[in-house]
Amino acid sequence: AVHAQGGLIVCQLWHVGRISHTELQPGGAAPLAPSAIPAKTKTVLLRDGAPALIPVSEPRALLPEEIPVAIEQFAQGARNAVSAGFDGVEIHGANGYLVDQFLRKGSNARTDEWGGSLDHRCRFLWAACQAVCDAIGADRVGLRLSPVTPSNDARDDEPQPLFEHAVRGLGQHPKTQGMAYLHVVEGATGGERSHNQGATPFDYAALKAAWRNAGAAGAWMVNNGYTAELTEQALTSGADLIAWGRPFISNPDLGHRLRHNIPIADSNRATYYGGGAAGYTDYPAAVA
Repeated sequence: AVHAQGGLIVCQLWHVGRISHTELQPGGAAPLAPSAIPAKTKTVLLRDGAPALIPVSEPRALLPEEIPVAIEQFAQGARNAVSAGFDGVEIHGANGYLVDQFLRKGSNARTDEWGGSLDHRCRFLWAACQAVCDAIGADRVGLRLSPVTPSNDARDDEPQPLFEHAVRGLGQHPKTQGMAYLHVVEGATGGERSHNQGATPFDYAALKAAWRNAGAAGAWMVNNGYTAELTEQALTSGADLIAWGRPFISNPDLGHRLRHNIPIADSNRATYYGGGAAGYTDYPAAVA
């Protein structure tokens, strides 16, 4: 249906790592993560048929021999997505999930080649991106990062050098420098986007420069709390794409609204994860 309308569709590849619960794991096993460090956050489980926020379970540290298996799972997921008809994939390296967990000191206390130094903490990200690019071609692969979000207990005391090092490595490697795009969440995911409003300071222009100067040529996509006005400003000051997420829930015709300057409806967060049509497919379309 997307292709019939002249569009492209990309599948996001997501491994939650420690942001899970034993009830969601095969055989009730502990979630897998870089280190056995519990996240101070919750996940959604069904209780008496209704969604409930429950603290995540303590994870088990991945064994060295299990890490290449997890990397290959990203590559196989990419093959599956393209086989199913997707035009590409986006590796979810943001918001405190597995890729992000390897990057950050707050979730990665390993002392082997997968933790410690910047090179070692970036190794999982680089390896996963290389494997996916090998599987389907770099021009079909994007990556999402969120340098300063606190989502899902994502913590690192030096995000600027960490993420500049991460994207520089992608731009320098021949397998990944041709990736389709880098998708960057500015500020706290779903929250403050500017350090002037309370979010952690971060120099996104320096991040973009690190990526470009290393040799990456893909699109620069930015996200988080954008309005129509902010979108226009960003597109005229260097961004190639603006990602809109939550407004699509309550605005099935979001593109039409933006194009014709029609007010954007707010979504009802109380209906999130509830199942059924309410707050999901029952929002009305605007009349131009």
